[in-house]
Amino acid sequence: MVGCAGQPQGEPPLNDRPAEAQTAPASPADESAAVASALEPIPSPADALAAASRTMQARARRLVAPADPVAVDLYTLNPTCEGYQIEPIQVPRPQSMETTVGLILAEQAIADLVLSGYRASYDLERKTTTIDIRVARTSGRGLRSLSLCEQKALLGSLRETLINQPDWNIDAVTFTDRGNALVL
Repeated sequence: MVGCAGQPQGEPPLNDRPAEAQTAPASPADESAAVASALEPIPSPADALAAASRTMQARARRLVAPADPVAVDLYTLNPTCEGYQIEPIQVPRPQSMETTVGLILAEQAIADLVLSGYRASYDLERKTTTIDIRVARTSGRGLRSLSLCEQKALLGSLRETLINQPDWNIDAVTFTDRGNALVL
């Protein structure tokens, strides 16, 4: 039952309640934090849809047998993030390395990381491949913000796949971010 001042009967007046039951006015820092969190960009549903589409297209490409196929072992991170599982796939012989790198990058589903492309180069003398990964300017994250597990999924999968293909004769893989050495 409510008393005449809108106070439930049997309840002490607001000023007589214990301190923990009363709400203190918010400090300016609390108000600033609340405003800042309200202004953070909301992930675009279009980005999520585009990422899902790229993943599905990459997986669908695996189902199509190329004209002049070559078998490649694709190394993908296992669910426990402790090692790699091998999946044999068929890719076109003339662009086997480029196609494989493209498939691995297209299948990555790392939250808020949007890649816009990559460039790969091979140094025959040093037996080294350099992959320059391009992060989209609209990406919510950069390569340096990846967790250890995300690094292993993206970069480790590329490194293991490229080094473990005997026909490609690659001893080392280096990564750059728009031309700048990537040190994680």
